[in-house]
Amino acid sequence: MPRFVYFCFLGASILPGSFFLSAADQLPDPGTSSYLLSPFDRLAISVYGQTELGSDQRVSDKGTVSIPLLGEIPIGGLTVSEAQLAIEKAFIEERYLVKPVVTISIEEFSPKLVTVLGEVSEPGSIAIPEGRNGLPIQVAIAQAGGFTGAAQKNAVQVKRAEGKNEDRKAPMVVVDVGEILVSNSRGNGFMAGPDDIIFVPRRLF
Repeated sequence: MPRFVYFCFLGASILPGSFFLSAADQLPDPGTSSYLLSPFDRLAISVYGQTELGSDQRVSDKGTVSIPLLGEIPIGGLTVSEAQLAIEKAFIEERYLVKPVVTISIEEFSPKLVTVLGEVSEPGSIAIPEGRNGLPIQVAIAQAGGFTGAAQKNAVQVKRAEGKNEDRKAPMVVVDVGEILVSNSRGNGFMAGPDDIIFVPRRLF
């Protein structure tokens, strides 16, 4: 799913608030297979046959968990399966276990927000649904009340929060949301991630 998308504006006329779309229609089915673990997610971690190595804890603000015998293991930005493999690999490399089987369950998701400012009817913070890495930008704007009549839809600015993924290293991205709406994009547009700031500028008359 591409996250950095630059579109050519087609000059479509879209009335403010006229593109309220069901979030269920815009978002993929929930699940944790592609979810990236984040600080303050609460996890239940177990090691098969080794009850003393199990724990129930939150991911630290540095993206680590504390594993008995191993200490701090970085798992922030990994999927659950990747985090399990990372801990299993650490047990093997440190020669504590020969064939460890680590299981991680997400007991509670940390709250994640996207902020929408500028020419929208209800600027403010929008909650990302639990178990998801982000929101399609058009859904975030719709949940902020939709564009005002003065919005410049083809040049929406997104200030990206820091992240490990390569597609989040650019500090600012410009997205043509008008074209996304015209094409009725469902999941193939731009995804706003946690702590991103979306700014809708005023159209020049």
